[in-house]
Amino acid sequence: MTQTITTVVDRYITLMDRAVHDPQALQELGSVFAHGATVQIGDLPPVTGLSDITEFYRNFYSEMADCKHVWTTTVLDDGSLEVRFIAAWRTIDGQLASQGAVEHVTVDANGLITQLRVLGPETEKAG
Repeated sequence: MTQTITTVVDRYITLMDRAVHDPQALQELGSVFAHGATVQIGDLPPVTGLSDITEFYRNFYSEMADCKHVWTTTVLDDGSLEVRFIAAWRTIDGQLASQGAVEHVTVDANGLITQLRVLGPETEKAG
């Protein structure tokens, strides 16, 4: 039997899909990220702090007209989360794209994300 759990990552990804159509949704990032959290996507420089993370996502999604993620989350033995996801999106000029990757996420005692690292497909480990 497969056990389904809801984690902070589920709230985070749902919020990201909403933010494409409702930029004010990014004001809710404080409900999923700790104030000193760090986000690193692929080879981009890390972004630290809730204010900078919010601005990063505002810029990241500014060219998207639509976005949808599907994902699975695994709680690892050390309590961190591994998220395998596929995202598909349409840009404001009508281009279509998709990508799959793996996120590694750590959370604090309050259940908020302290570190989120997205590994690109080229560094994804099969398994």
